Amino acid sequence: MRKLKLLLFVVLVGPGFLSFINGIPEPKVGLAIGDRVPELQTTLLNGSEFDLETLQGKMVLIDFWASYDGESRMENHQKMMLQKKFANSKFYKGEGFVIVSISLDRFKSPLKNAIKQDGFTNALHICDYKGAESSISKTFEVTRPINLLIDGDGRLVARSSSIDKVTESLEYLSRN
Repeated sequence: MRKLKLLLFVVLVGPGFLSFINGIPEPKVGLAIGDRVPELQTTLLNGSEFDLETLQGKMVLIDFWASYDGESRMENHQKMMLQKKFANSKFYKGEGFVIVSISLDRFKSPLKNAIKQDGFTNALHICDYKGAESSISKTFEVTRPINLLIDGDGRLVARSSSIDKVTESLEYLSRN
């Protein structure tokens, strides 16, 4: 009788239980590792429209930086080297690598001069000149320079103030 109850329990409850663990749950939108990053639709410095979703399928570095921040400026060269190295790479969850550069600057002239002086020209540049008070900064909870690495599914895979950590993540996830 006990075996019959157990069998009946497994037959009736088992499929319901399995339905909860079947497949991978959709990630929540957030800023923790593994979360799907918030939407980002804005205008680039060159005047063209930008939608982060158009980069689906690529590894994307969202680079919050500022022309007045010495460490950001020193890392700009390294970011451009990463762009060259990984531009056509295949990753676990993506193919190709793109840098979306979001400036925390409040003034146009220093920003444009920094981009030119640093040779930071191959990135997709965004700035609304509101600094940490911009809607983008608030959406991504950013008050100082930081790097967010997003995989081809739009999930956050690394978050660091150091470009070296991003480099390690790219090398780890690269399939070349």
